[in-house]
Amino acid sequence: MSWVEIVVSQLKDVYSGSPWYGKPVRVILHEIMPERVGLSPDASSHSVFQLAQHMLTWRTFVVEQLKGNEAYKVSLNSEKDWSPSDQINTESWSALLQAFDDNQKILLDLIQRTSTDTFEKQVPGKSYNFKHLIEGIVHHDIYHAGQIVTTAKIVGAYLPSS
Repeated sequence: MSWVEIVVSQLKDVYSGSPWYGKPVRVILHEIMPERVGLSPDASSHSVFQLAQHMLTWRTFVVEQLKGNEAYKVSLNSEKDWSPSDQINTESWSALLQAFDDNQKILLDLIQRTSTDTFEKQVPGKSYNFKHLIEGIVHHDIYHAGQIVTTAKIVGAYLPSS
């Protein structure tokens, strides 16, 4: 298998497939009670919505970088990185879930259409290459999926299907 085939397989498994560690991101997100996505365990913690939005923000960063959009930037711990909690409701949750599905399709398509030599090139303004960035988003999704489940359980918003 080529690196592209491997990473595409990993992205598919982690998002909507059968990852070795448990449930994929899409299933986890759909098992959250929409009316409780804005709740945080405490004042210093992020809500499920904020964690999911953060994940999508970095997935969007990957997409935009692959498209060559060097102007798309995300500053760590900025409002873009961690959305404020005042616009969270069931409608914004539904839109976020749809944006995840859309992002997944675009990301997979871009990776498969990108020339393989691009993956060895440095991401503009960063100290790492595109291969590292794409592999990193797989790890980032897994990490935050765990946080989402834990947070949702604490605030009573997690209704696992099995």
